[in-house]
Amino acid sequence: MVSHSDARLDALFTIVDHRLEDILTNTYKSNKMPILLLTRGKGTAKSVVYEVLGYEGRKKTVAVSIQTKAMTNHILKQLEDNIDFGKPGTGIAFSINVSSISGVFSRICIQAEENLGIGSEDMPLTSKEPYHLIVTIVNSGFLDQVMSAAKKAGATGGTVVHARGLGSKEAMKYLGITIQPEKDLVLILTPRDKKLAIMESIMHEAGLNTAGTGICFSLPVDSAIGIID
Repeated sequence: MVSHSDARLDALFTIVDHRLEDILTNTYKSNKMPILLLTRGKGTAKSVVYEVLGYEGRKKTVAVSIQTKAMTNHILKQLEDNIDFGKPGTGIAFSINVSSISGVFSRICIQAEENLGIGSEDMPLTSKEPYHLIVTIVNSGFLDQVMSAAKKAGATGGTVVHARGLGSKEAMKYLGITIQPEKDLVLILTPRDKKLAIMESIMHEAGLNTAGTGICFSLPVDSAIGIID
């Protein structure tokens, strides 16, 4: 059964340099996170050193977890203690409110908070929704077009995760496009006032009417750490 979340649950996204993966996973494991997914991605921010060495970007570890708001703030503070997010290229962490979830998982998250015994919620680490997460799904091979367009509109970087498209035949017929199996999922965290310009620029360069056949949407971010202006 799926229901609205009355327990104030969050989806917490943490993206760090892959060399910090052990610190990241140990932080999560020590708090017995109820729902946690790990995958690998690649940073898109350019570095002179990396260009000289021939690397396209730094390898990233991407973690996605679901927990109560109190646990989110607790984990964010522990991550700040364990990882130097003030150092450029280290990573970012941010949370997005979950509006609905399976009733079973909701109870699991509440129980996990009670077992941890962290008490009442701490204040969020940023003001309400000053940032948005822009998610772009584009055909594999069009990452450069997406990031070039995004940076022209003010984005400073992003993270790409390789994925596989499973679109329906009905959607392909309606949109008049062929859904390529290999996809790039591009995640860009940006201030709210830059969101629309970045999305419009991406759609112009890599949208449905281009060879990239990309789609783009944004989500409001509740709390964040590791953002360097």
